[in-house]
Amino acid sequence: MTFLHRLLCLGCISAAIAARGSAQTPPESDPSPSEKTIGQWFRSGDPRLVAWGAHDLGAKSDSDLTSDLLALASQWRTLSPQNNSEDSNFPRLSREQEQQRDAMAAVVDTLILMKVTVPGDILRNLAPDFGNAVAVLLSRMPVEESIPLAFDFYRAEENHAYGLQYVSAALLALHPPSGFAADLLAKTNVHATLFVILPGTGGMGVGSAGDCFLAPDEGQRGWPKTGQYILSEERSEGAMLVVAGIDPIYATRRETSHYAGDPCSRVTLGPNERVHLIAELLGDPAEGIPWQTWLVANIEFQSIEKFNTDLLAFVQEQQQMYRATAEALESRELLEKWEVQQSLPLLYLSLSDERGKGAEPISRDAIHLPDRVAWSPWRD
Repeated sequence: MTFLHRLLCLGCISAAIAARGSAQTPPESDPSPSEKTIGQWFRSGDPRLVAWGAHDLGAKSDSDLTSDLLALASQWRTLSPQNNSEDSNFPRLSREQEQQRDAMAAVVDTLILMKVTVPGDILRNLAPDFGNAVAVLLSRMPVEESIPLAFDFYRAEENHAYGLQYVSAALLALHPPSGFAADLLAKTNVHATLFVILPGTGGMGVGSAGDCFLAPDEGQRGWPKTGQYILSEERSEGAMLVVAGIDPIYATRRETSHYAGDPCSRVTLGPNERVHLIAELLGDPAEGIPWQTWLVANIEFQSIEKFNTDLLAFVQEQQQMYRATAEALESRELLEKWEVQQSLPLLYLSLSDERGKGAEPISRDAIHLPDRVAWSPWRD
């Protein structure tokens, strides 16, 4: 090989190394990359470059690369946790998988920031991992497209994206499809704690409290900060309205460089939220629903026969109120007549015997409960 050939070869190798080095240059060193460069990052297969591309694209008010974002989102599939070498009983995502999820979180954030309408099949793919963000995107879809999808999210049996389920139900309450009111009412669980007391000893009561907190962002070196979304019924500064209605739902964007899942869901479709949505279907304020979903009652024990009678009278009183609500929904053509009885809320009863030692035991098995009433699966 001649000296000239050697120089040419060395030049080719140097150019290749330089080109490779340029591709690996930290994107944060380029404050305003071109769309061509961003497109190359999207096609690189490098999660960090994809995250930076989405981050930088989100700063642009308009772009021809929204189709690229949608293409990336359409390829997402839920990742399967791997066995941890330190404790195989608690599988978790590998570092590589976490980075793939971080990159997709950035893509989803940019879709929201750029107000891109995302097709339903893509939202289905994203929902298990990015529930809160999908809730925001779902709320922006045209009604005729969002309602069937919202019904599916609402009815998902193994739905761990609790915020998405609630947002879906709230959207359905504004435009109720057939079957929604019946399902909403029938799946409203009522829990009644019944204290069995001696005559003249006074009543009992219960209470509970709770809260949740968000973990601080630990950061991830070399990665951009992108938005995660926290759903709440409380309107805070900078929050966006997701769903209007009887209990408006807002989303707050919190920037982080590492996606930690839907953090501390502040909205969930519990019994009280269901009652509020039922009230919305009826066009009444929440106070218009005459029954409660968590209640306490005292039953004075005089004899086992009298106790059974009083217990069933309590149940009948509650079910009369449920039936009145179901009939009101029927009158608004939100329930079929044949759905009224089977759509009553499920009433769970829990006994707490406060009569002291030596009292005649109460056999729950000897008490015949009507349909849609059961003993609580919780221990008395």
